Amino acid sequence: MNQLLTPIRYHPRETQSGVLIHWNTYPGSFNGLSLQEDELDCGDFDLGGGLRVERKSAMDFNLAIMDKRLFGEVAKLKSSADRAVYIVEGDLFTGRFHSDPQRMREALAWMTVEQGVSLVPSASEGYTAELLFAMANAAQHGLPALPVLRNGKPFDPRSAQMYVVEGLPGINPLLAQALLTQFGHAGAVFAASAEQLAPVIGLPLAQRVRKILDAPYMVKT
Repeated sequence: MNQLLTPIRYHPRETQSGVLIHWNTYPGSFNGLSLQEDELDCGDFDLGGGLRVERKSAMDFNLAIMDKRLFGEVAKLKSSADRAVYIVEGDLFTGRFHSDPQRMREALAWMTVEQGVSLVPSASEGYTAELLFAMANAAQHGLPALPVLRNGKPFDPRSAQMYVVEGLPGINPLLAQALLTQFGHAGAVFAASAEQLAPVIGLPLAQRVRKILDAPYMVKT
């Protein structure tokens, strides 16, 4: 069976970082990882599927807030990717002479709520390497089936259609409602192409949904 490849592009400034060192030191833990150095226009890692990641230490993240670099960096990252993520290594909330708790809270609220950019904490460069690989696999290949707690199956048609559409990977109640509103009924959602789904849920997620729906069912023997 051919090994599933997971390519990750990284900016040259990451070449000597602990992230690259971790990947190269423990290759057996990252089966299928394919690394490519690239002069990315912004961000540090391109994980595929439209996902771009900026990596910062907690101190650098604080400084970027105080000197207002963060706002321009976030805008540029968003303009170059469908989904933008910041990974911050270290303790973000330890008091520092160059930090302001109020400005920190406001910047985090602006970034995550108004700009829709995720912030993911990391304990170390090694942990970041593990996390990036997991994120790249999820973005490019989807996650394995995970146990999800859902309410009991509903009986009325409207709730039942919501229940069915919410079962698709990455589809929460808001997206399910948006899809049903756009397409009219669950059958049309399931029949829609990735291009038809994309205006509602974005192309990467639309492609992931179609990949799952179109995959052949393999009976375990």
